Amino acid sequence: MPPNNHSVTSMRDVLSMINAPETALRALKVALVVGTLLTVINQGDVLLRGQSPDWLKLVLTYIVPFGVSTWTSIAKDIQNREHRDP
Repeated sequence: MPPNNHSVTSMRDVLSMINAPETALRALKVALVVGTLLTVINQGDVLLRGQSPDWLKLVLTYIVPFGVSTWTSIAKDIQNREHRDP
């Protein structure tokens, strides 16, 4: 197996990618759209009956897509960096 010549990304680089405004804004947009759709699918009947939703599930419904979008953005940034800096 050939050696891996990809550059190593430091934790500082990763934290800077997480804190980049474009990463956070993209993740927020994804979380709002996906989270709302999942809330309607999973708790729509509860909300339509005027009952209180399961708040933990509701919060997680938005946090998970935010995290997945952030993770994907960082992975793509690292991949782009590795292709740019062989």
